[in-house]
Amino acid sequence: MREQKRGREFFLWKRFVAWFSEPSNRLVFGLFLSLMALVPLVWWVEKTGGNDLFKTIGDAFWWLIVTIPTVGYGDIVPRTVVGRVIGVVVIVFGVAFYAILSGQIVSFLIDKKLKERRGLSVVRVKNHILILGVNSYLEKLLTILPEFAGEKHLAVVLVNDMTEDEFLEVKNKFPHLLMKFVFGDYTKEAVLKRANVENAMHAFILADNFHHRSLDDADERTIMATLSLKALNPDLCVSAEAIKSEKASALKRAGVENVIFNGMFSPTLLSASMISPAMPVFFEDLLASYEHPRLMVIPVDTRFVGKSFREYFLALREREKLIVVGLYRAEKELSIEDMLSGNDAIDEFIRSKLVGETGEEDLKYHVKINPPDEYIISPDDAYAFVIR
Repeated sequence: MREQKRGREFFLWKRFVAWFSEPSNRLVFGLFLSLMALVPLVWWVEKTGGNDLFKTIGDAFWWLIVTIPTVGYGDIVPRTVVGRVIGVVVIVFGVAFYAILSGQIVSFLIDKKLKERRGLSVVRVKNHILILGVNSYLEKLLTILPEFAGEKHLAVVLVNDMTEDEFLEVKNKFPHLLMKFVFGDYTKEAVLKRANVENAMHAFILADNFHHRSLDDADERTIMATLSLKALNPDLCVSAEAIKSEKASALKRAGVENVIFNGMFSPTLLSASMISPAMPVFFEDLLASYEHPRLMVIPVDTRFVGKSFREYFLALREREKLIVVGLYRAEKELSIEDMLSGNDAIDEFIRSKLVGETGEEDLKYHVKINPPDEYIISPDDAYAFVIR
């Protein structure tokens, strides 16, 4: 206990020496000591001069404090010539003291704000989510995360090598998130400490390809980042994107609880892993089996046209052991011929200009997932999504 106290005292002394090495700080400290030295002097001068307003040192100290920024309140005033001279000295040097001190405070606040925006300050939030690295799925992940977390005003800390303007561009797109930024290499413990890893709730590591960085070593960087995270917070749950399938086991050994392979579904799967590790497994089993796909598209039996979705659902469940999860219809987009119904010269001219510039007629898909039981299947509902 005594050694800890000595260590704390030594640390404070080093901080004071570092602060005192600045010339402006030495000037402020010198002015402060000089003004404080006038307290017993003005008390002794006024007391011996018969001024009953300066009864104690406390009265003299009060007079000094109110005289430095103003010219006093008038409740306690020196009456002797020497006391008034001391008062003039206090006013002159007090103005200088406050001017320098207020300048240092403003400078400190501005510097702190600039460091925060540049990602160079220490993050003070708790129970936050860490997102390490940047790729094209970052904004999608930020969009989905609050839905899975069940909290709109989520605290999120980004750790990457964005510039200040790049970070502000992302932050302005998500004003509902309490978003902080830490600049630096997210594989380094010193950088992660600034992100307050010890108090984080969950960490997501993206396959980082920011600033045209190659993805070839993304998995190695993810492994190093995971080791650093676990060294600082062994209980932290980590979900990470992987590029190479053969690196999955190495990522697991490093401490990644949920390994998601990079792709268009990775933001959803990463977010789902925060709720339960079983959710990414479910999605992968549902979508990633190429030999025996679980999710299929089948034509809707015309016998069910005009009947309710409930009847269709129960029939497929009982007869073919299939679960219907949605319906979809395909409609043709409006074609050139639909717009040009005439055969006059103007229509022919427009046709000649547009032929070759447009391809085949596009199809517009209308997907209806989990329709209500009373939904009536129409002839346009040609296909159904089913899970087997």
